[in-house]
Amino acid sequence: MSVGSRLAAVLRARRAQEDMARGDVAKANAEVARASAGVTRREEQLDGWSGPEGGDPTAYLASVAAGRAMAQALGAAEQVRREAEDAATGRQDVLREAATRRRTVEKLTERAADQARKDELAAAQRVVDDLWGGRTTGGGQE
Repeated sequence: MSVGSRLAAVLRARRAQEDMARGDVAKANAEVARASAGVTRREEQLDGWSGPEGGDPTAYLASVAAGRAMAQALGAAEQVRREAEDAATGRQDVLREAATRRRTVEKLTERAADQARKDELAAAQRVVDDLWGGRTTGGGQE
């Protein structure tokens, strides 16, 4: 197995790793979008809450408790969004690393191909030199 074919196999593996990382980033970004939508829903609920109204003390206390629960739910939704954003950032870092590894192997593959072409040209040049040398020495010995 030549160096070029081994590098080609490694390159295919690196591309597959990068594709998987790209898929993970897409999933993480979708999770960020879902978490952001959750925050928006909680904010809208809290904005729609009119606050405690006077009157029955039990209704007043229930209204205060509902307001606190909505505020806590908003805080929890914001925490989920932060965690999703952190996870997405981590996945983007993994994707960046995978792309770097792929580019490194691509460069090695290009160098190996260039070296193979140079070796082929050098071999062809040696053949031409041998043929040319045989003609010049062969013609003078007859």
